[in-house]
Amino acid sequence: MSEEKPPEFDLTQELQQLGERLKTLLRVARDHPQTQDFERQVKQAMRDLGDHVDRAMASAKQDERVKSAEEHIKQAAQSIKDGGAKEDIERGLAKGVRALNEQIQRVIEDAQKPSQK
Repeated sequence: MSEEKPPEFDLTQELQQLGERLKTLLRVARDHPQTQDFERQVKQAMRDLGDHVDRAMASAKQDERVKSAEEHIKQAAQSIKDGGAKEDIERGLAKGVRALNEQIQRVIEDAQKPSQK
C-alpha cells in the first residue's frame, strides 16, 4: 500500500486567489438590485465596529493585565518561531484560505446564475 502525499498548500497563491475571488464577489454584489441598502448597512456596521475597536483599544492600553498578556503573547510567538512551527501554521492558514476561496467561488457562481422565476 503506497502512502498518498498530502496536497501542497501555498499561502501566497491562496491569498492571491482569495483577493481575486473577493474582487469578483464584490463586483457581483455591486450589480445586485439590493446592493445600495446592503452597502449602507455595511458602512454603518463598519463605522460602529471601528468606534468599538477604538474604544476597546484605548481602554486596553491602560489595563495592566493587557500589558502583561502582551508580554506573554510575545514570548509565545518567539517560542513558536524558535520551535519551527511557522511552516505548520503557514500550511494550516493556506489550507483554511483555500477552503474559504472555494466557498466564495461557489457563492459567486450561484449569484451569477440567471434567476429562475
